[in-house]
Amino acid sequence: MTLNLGSRRTLRRLLTMALVVGGAACDGAIGNHGVPTGQGGNGSIGGTAGNDGPTMVDPGKVTAPTTPFDAKTAFYATSKVKNLLTGMPITDDDLSKVTAKGAAGLQELVSTWMTATTDPYQTAVKDKMVGFFRNMFQQTGFIPTEDFKLQLLTNGGFDFGGTNRTGDDAFPVLVQNLQDSFALTAWQLVKEGRPFTEVLTTNRFRMTTALKSLYVQIELPNDTNQRSTSTTVLNWTIDYSGAAIPIEQSVQSMVWSDELPAITAAGNRATCRGGTVVATGAFKGTSKLFQRLLGFTPELRDANNTTVCDDHPSKPLFTAQDLSDWTWVTIAPKASPADRTPVIQPYDLPALRAATTLTLSLPRYGFYTTPAFLALWNTNDSNQHRVTANQTLLVAFGQAFTAENTITPFTAAGLDGTHAVAGSECVGCHATLDPMRQFWANQLDYNDRNDFAAASRNNPGNPRPTGALVNEFAFGDVRATGTSMADLGTYLMQVTDGAGLPRFGISAVQQLCYYANSAPCSESDAEFRRIVGAFKNSSFNFAVLAKEFFSSPLVTGAAATGSFPAGEVPISIARRDHLCAALSNRLGKPDLCVQAAALPSNTQRTTNSIAASVAADAFSRGAQAPVTPSEPTMFYRAATEMLCENIAKQVVDAASGAIFLSSDIPGAINGMVETIMGYPPSHPLHAQAAQILMAHQVAAAAGASGSTSSKATVGLQSAFALACESPRALGIGL
Repeated sequence: MTLNLGSRRTLRRLLTMALVVGGAACDGAIGNHGVPTGQGGNGSIGGTAGNDGPTMVDPGKVTAPTTPFDAKTAFYATSKVKNLLTGMPITDDDLSKVTAKGAAGLQELVSTWMTATTDPYQTAVKDKMVGFFRNMFQQTGFIPTEDFKLQLLTNGGFDFGGTNRTGDDAFPVLVQNLQDSFALTAWQLVKEGRPFTEVLTTNRFRMTTALKSLYVQIELPNDTNQRSTSTTVLNWTIDYSGAAIPIEQSVQSMVWSDELPAITAAGNRATCRGGTVVATGAFKGTSKLFQRLLGFTPELRDANNTTVCDDHPSKPLFTAQDLSDWTWVTIAPKASPADRTPVIQPYDLPALRAATTLTLSLPRYGFYTTPAFLALWNTNDSNQHRVTANQTLLVAFGQAFTAENTITPFTAAGLDGTHAVAGSECVGCHATLDPMRQFWANQLDYNDRNDFAAASRNNPGNPRPTGALVNEFAFGDVRATGTSMADLGTYLMQVTDGAGLPRFGISAVQQLCYYANSAPCSESDAEFRRIVGAFKNSSFNFAVLAKEFFSSPLVTGAAATGSFPAGEVPISIARRDHLCAALSNRLGKPDLCVQAAALPSNTQRTTNSIAASVAADAFSRGAQAPVTPSEPTMFYRAATEMLCENIAKQVVDAASGAIFLSSDIPGAINGMVETIMGYPPSHPLHAQAAQILMAHQVAAAAGASGSTSSKATVGLQSAFALACESPRALGIGL
């Protein structure tokens, strides 16, 4: 018979059902566990880089009792935990340890993976946790060309006039830097053994040279008027000859190169490249010069405002090193916030490369003042930083303001008299929210800058505050006042649930519950509270939290808890980040879903487009719970089927980088069972899974057309897709 693609898919579905029946051994239920839907950040962009230095991770001693697990519990618990933390399949050694020691064995394994100093686990754990932190601290999901029009101002920075003619990949990589920066900051705090509460107070951030430049540029005015006669506006020019100019020379002469990019963009309009140097002072200000750093050469106009040279892509002045040289940078405040004169210019790349401290006028503390967070939760003249304050509480506590707040602020400072009329239903929220948003409003205007422009038709007045205005924090059991943004994180650390547990610790553990189970844990659960207490008592050591949480029955279902009956921890689909990490790490092919490629090839774009259709972790405005889809809907099934088929062609008999070869079908089948499906050789289902894949390979090859070798390739690719679509690969907890 002729077995076409549709027939092979039908056959795979039938055989997948056989694997479900043969492999099911858990009583959990796949389904919606009350997770709200909405829009927000999405899956992570992987491929983080940088030299982190020596590890100081210390998960502490084993605290769980050495009580053996039965074989079934040991297998599913170990598989789930290792997948969540590393994306890797379990080994017989892993399984033996957990079978013999139970939760104590799991704690030993988690501690080993967390402290790994060599690959594969060093990179695997880091990338998994960095992806988790991006979503936890809501640093992803913004549209850079739109959402940065406030911080970088319209016509400047990331605003390329409706078209993006940047050369090469500096711009998309810088956007990735923005999403990675605070997640890498959190990870480095973990790696250095610092209290995890520092994510609330830190003024040290992991940054690249390009990010340092961006932070400085955000504070500079919109000064792109080329016909300006102001003597205070920077004058610069472009050498259109196409010759390279050393950056050190450009910083001194203010003459910048217009080199051909390595990858030319469609619609390249380099009408002046190859010509002569234009007159000195043809360009004004730093906004367009910052774009030139990104590989965008702005248009040149004459005195009559006539275009002489169109804008066009050029080789970026940010180098690959400038976009990957992650290091600690301390943000020091200026003596006067009104002082907007840069200590280091954003275009002075030699100075920025060496800088470990930036002295800035804008406050930069914790996750809630990063450019990414402020771009995602833009303020305006209506919400006036209320949304910023509310989302900060949602991240820090998993709670936000409600009308039932019982704490009363010291004063009504900042209370909105229009929205919060005495006796109205709005007063309850506004009474505490309005004074708290002053932490931002006293130092940031409605563009999240500190220009504090006067009122105009298009820009409502937001005058600069005078004097030391009081910022008030009134939430939970904490009521306090401060004078600057630096105080906010300290107050966030102090809020408790009224019974001695920190709200920040409760929120961190709850975020891990959603990450592991796609469902919340009960905050009154004794096991949940034990883990929060252990986190608190370890001085908020995240490695201790990871050890205690991932070995807990909240994750493994090895015992009943106040959240789940024994063996009934929810089962979830493998969401995009989990699935892509597992495939990449198990096959030794970094970024297999092409989530990090700045300028993907046509083939990569196809893979990326398919992967983008797979359900991913996210978060929503005003929602206390993250968005962690759990159901295997028809859309998820279709997307993962297409992704598995796409990847099959990259790993089976591929021209380069093949993992599985049809010249050794038995070896390839065993490899798929052990890596993709995660059955180690000793597992009783290993032989059955291999038999099913082998039978499928034979049937798919027989139905294919072409030569014997090409049929074997088609059959093995179809077998890979079947393994990839199996519940063991697409499920968390199976």
